[in-house]
Amino acid sequence: MSTDKLTTHGRQDRTPADAALLVRLKVFHTMRWFVIAGVIGSALVATEVFNIVFPVLPVYITSVFMIIYNVVMLYQVRGIEELQYPEFRKRVNALGTLHIALDLLSFNVILHYTGGVENPFIFLLGLHIVGASTLLGRRAVYGIASLALLMVGAVVTLELYGIIPHHSLVGFFDQTHYYEPSYLIAVMVALTSILYLIAFMSTAISMELNQKHREIVKLREILLDETTEELSRVSTEISKLREERDKFLRFLGTAAHDLKTPLTAIQGYFRIMLDGYSGKLAETHKRYIERSSTRITDLLGLISDLLDIPRIETGRWFSSMTEISFPELIKSSFTDLHNLATEKGITLNIEVPETLPKVYCSEPRLVQVLTNLGSNSINYTDEGSVTCRVSENHDEIIVAVIDTGIGIPPHDLPHVFEDFFRASNVQAKGTGLGLSISKRIIESHGGRIWVESPSPETGTGSKFVFTLPKRPPPPEVVKKKATGETLT
Repeated sequence: MSTDKLTTHGRQDRTPADAALLVRLKVFHTMRWFVIAGVIGSALVATEVFNIVFPVLPVYITSVFMIIYNVVMLYQVRGIEELQYPEFRKRVNALGTLHIALDLLSFNVILHYTGGVENPFIFLLGLHIVGASTLLGRRAVYGIASLALLMVGAVVTLELYGIIPHHSLVGFFDQTHYYEPSYLIAVMVALTSILYLIAFMSTAISMELNQKHREIVKLREILLDETTEELSRVSTEISKLREERDKFLRFLGTAAHDLKTPLTAIQGYFRIMLDGYSGKLAETHKRYIERSSTRITDLLGLISDLLDIPRIETGRWFSSMTEISFPELIKSSFTDLHNLATEKGITLNIEVPETLPKVYCSEPRLVQVLTNLGSNSINYTDEGSVTCRVSENHDEIIVAVIDTGIGIPPHDLPHVFEDFFRASNVQAKGTGLGLSISKRIIESHGGRIWVESPSPETGTGSKFVFTLPKRPPPPEVVKKKATGETLT
């Protein structure tokens, strides 16, 4: 990709170098305001404080002239911002040359009324050369230096031959050096040397900076191309991985379903035998069948959890999204847990405001989350209470399940919601998928879930908290979150 000329819709657009050129032009315009203020301020201080006598009115008139063309330049700069290459560069060069020439003219007029070559500020002409080097090419800068010398030489010649009067700085010099040839020659030689030296140095530095700028732009374009290619490659890899993941999830769902069907049948036969419909069993046979039935029940639970993962990951639960009453959802979810809590002698509390707004969600999936959190709290609490507390803020509904149980060790907290994870302070029980599935469900609803242990309210046990947004996200966002697609 070329770094000099870029095309868009058949037109050549400005390059980064052009953008930098425009910035320099604006800085040049801004600096002129400071120069105008400096001229007016210096004239006032010289006449009022140091009592130096020279024609002040022409200096003020020239300053007004500078103000006028600087205002005009403001509109000219705005007018070229929309231009494209190469018209943009042509207009910048023309505008820069015009205004530097006007600056030189104004400077020489002020110089004429403030002592001519006797004015030590004559060497400030070098600043014009520096300014020109930031805007113009090498030849143009040397042309500006030559123009400056010609203008000064014209003023000196016209004053020397009496065509225009010479204005000395009365009160600044005790005697005039204007008519001393050696003085005039020395000043002009020094001025010529300084201006061309500044032109040489400033253009050399400017060319070097421009070269470095072009190298940086070229390097940036190379890096950009490499990054684009890398992003394209990564995007392709991600698409492949997502496709492989979807295939695996479909396989997982099919395999789990195929396993569940015969196991359910086997479980049914075991129930028939245990209930005595196939004849009386010996106690040894009955004990073995009960153990087998328990193992199959655990295995069916694992298969159900494995079936849940592809359903959630592929967004197949999306069709069950509806608007429901949240207080009723909470109460119905914990109804079946009362018997489990009563058997363990645990108090089960439900604190839910009746004024909660309806929530757009999948009712079966939220029941699954609430049942999982509630049953976990009851299972790992030997005495005390389990409390489901619901509150709200401006944007969210907040559900907390708080228990006084054994809690979770600090080193296990970061891993609680990982697949197949079991806390180190409990015996291996369950599939280790309940909390990871709950996390998937809550996050796909646009909410958050976390755990604190010990619970801040009780100083012991655990506190599981999840949130749900009051304002449901658009359906397409919910579906993307469920399937793991990138949100844009």
